[in-house]
Amino acid sequence: MPRPDPVAQLRTLNELMARISDPERSEHARRALEFFSREHPAAVTQVELGSYVEKLTRLHFGEPGEPTNLAFVHWHVPRLEDFSPLWIRQAIVGEMKKLAGRREALLLVTGLRDAVCPAGKYWTQSRQMQYERVRGWINELACAWASRESKLQVVVL
Repeated sequence: MPRPDPVAQLRTLNELMARISDPERSEHARRALEFFSREHPAAVTQVELGSYVEKLTRLHFGEPGEPTNLAFVHWHVPRLEDFSPLWIRQAIVGEMKKLAGRREALLLVTGLRDAVCPAGKYWTQSRQMQYERVRGWINELACAWASRESKLQVVVL
């Protein structure tokens, strides 16, 4: 499985956020991403997704603490040797508590692919199974901790 292009992932995230925020802000982000891709093609693969997700989020939803209709949480998965259900549970429960009481929420998870398959390693069938297993844990825990009346979106990039 080829390593995904971080700028393409940011474009996808921008389009998702455009549906729930101001379309004009989305257009600004779209133009900035296009400019970056055109002016710095060699740097596109070197983009650290986590830091740019935070910038994109601020562009769409404002600074943390500003009132919005949507609660947003970003969790960047750290690189670990082993993914245990308890470790995932602790991390997801902590993020879901930040979304408690909100009607609409978005949980964005980045870095999972890199945590499962570090740079320089091959994407194997075993790693694919581990990736799917961890994604399943994330979905199950997010659903279990979401309020009944809430509209929760879980996005894994």
